[in-house]
Parts: sequence; C-alpha cells; structure tokens
Amino acid sequence: MTVGVASLAIETMLGDGAAYLAGRGVEDPRLEAEHLLAHILGVPRLHLYLDLDRSLGPGEAERYQELLRRRSTREPLQYILGSAPFRDLELRVDPRVAIPRPETEYLIDALMELVRRDGHPMGDEAPFGSALEIGTGSGAIAISLATEGLAGSVTATDVSPEALAVAIGNARRAGARGIEFLAGDSLAPVGQRKFDLVISNPPYLTRAEWLTAQPEVREWEPRVAMHGGGDGLDVVRSVAAGVGGVLRPGGWFGLEVGSGQVAAVVALLRRIPALGAPVARSDLTGRGRYVFARWGCNIPSG
Repeated sequence: MTVGVASLAIETMLGDGAAYLAGRGVEDPRLEAEHLLAHILGVPRLHLYLDLDRSLGPGEAERYQELLRRRSTREPLQYILGSAPFRDLELRVDPRVAIPRPETEYLIDALMELVRRDGHPMGDEAPFGSALEIGTGSGAIAISLATEGLAGSVTATDVSPEALAVAIGNARRAGARGIEFLAGDSLAPVGQRKFDLVISNPPYLTRAEWLTAQPEVREWEPRVAMHGGGDGLDVVRSVAAGVGGVLRPGGWFGLEVGSGQVAAVVALLRRIPALGAPVARSDLTGRGRYVFARWGCNIPSG
C-alpha cells in the first residue's frame, strides 16, 4: 500500500488499509486497520471516528504503511502492537510467547464458579492458599490469580526461559507480588511441593490442526506453546500423570483443552487413582473447553 507524498485523511487511510489487508487474507481487515492506525496516533481505536477528516502527516502515514506491511505477512496483530488484553490486564507479548486468547480468560471464571458451588465464598480470603500454573507463557493466568486475590501464593513454570522473561516483565508491570517463576518441563521444577490448585492451558493443537492452522499461528507463535503432539494431548498426559504428587488433599486440578478433546481428557482423568470424578465446563460459545477435578473429592456436577 502506498499513499504518495500527500497526506491523507483518517477515513481514507482506514478504507485503503482495510482493502489492502483484505487482499492478503487477513480476517476482520477493517478492525485491524483501525487498531494499527490508532496505535500510530496514540489514541483509543474508537476515537478515530471523532476526527475522520484529520490528515495524517507524512511520518504518520509511513509508519502506518509499515505496520500494514507487517500485518500483510500475517504477523499477528498483537505482536505488532506489542500487547494483548487479558481480563483486567494489558500484557506485553512477542514471538517468545503464545498470544492469550479470550477463552482462557473464562478458564478462571469457570474455576471461580465451581469454587463458589463448593461452598467457598469469594471474599477477602483467597480461595487457594497456593497455586501452580504449568506452562505460563506470557504469565496471563498466574498474574490474574495473584492480582485478583484467588491464590495466596503463585508458582508458575515454563519450559522456555525466553517465555519466562516475558512473564516476569508482565508481572512486574502489573504490580503482581509473590509470583515465583521457575524454568523447566511440566511438573519437574517444583519437585514434591504441594499446592491447593494446579492449573494449565497446555499446548493442545493436534498435528493436523497445527499443519492447517492460520499462518499467524503456524508461522509466528512458538510451536512449543501450541503443538500438543499427534492427538494434541501429549502435555496433558504428562501433567495429569504427575499431578497427584503435587496436589494437597482436596486440591483442585484445572485444564483448558481443545473443544473436541473434552471427552478424551475426562476419560484420561478418570483413570487416575484418588482423583475425583472430573467435570467439564463450556466456554462462552457453548463448546466444551475446560476440565476440572479434585484430589480425593468429587465436584458438584450441577
């Protein structure tokens, strides 16, 4: 996309930018053009519509064109902007970490709903004395557990030291105190320590899903954070096999999995001695997405 030497109005730049992105297969091209231009101008996206006749200076137009060019290569919008929203947080993200998804936000809501059903009020006292997140990535879940008062202490692990560097920076910017970040695979970094909650949004794309994923996922997001092996459940099996060694009696285990994997994960957890009957919960689109179980206890299924 080129605009020549003359500066153009916001309305024109948005239209041209959207057409350019649409021609390169980008979904929601108008919305993404708005986000990119708002980023350049340093204003909230909807503020663009308060000043549609404003003309961009040459420098602003050139920077906008460069961001459009990057997006046309299918570099994710969040990496270009350098951040992604998650619940009440604005997290910095780059290709070292997977981009937090809206459905992961509801993993925490689904957990809170089950805790309330189990008779634990959400109040001043954290419902979990200690929590462990496996595969923290950007730190979204661990930081939310800490900043929303859901756990007295939080430990977060990741196999990627580069991802942990991003998570540590996000925790610092969010003012989240008391999060311990550990490098290592699955449950290995915590040894035999015990927790009241073990939670994970593991890589769960199957081999077929990875090969057919959008370029934004397959070519830009870290494979280790997305690809879960042939059936997508390699990491789930690894964590589930050892979770009993790190859960206190009555402790909770929660997973986000692929929408077609819930039945297989429920069956997997049912085979683990002393783990209570697992229950599934759906995301906001009605797709099964989350599986929970308690060590030595059953969860109300209603």
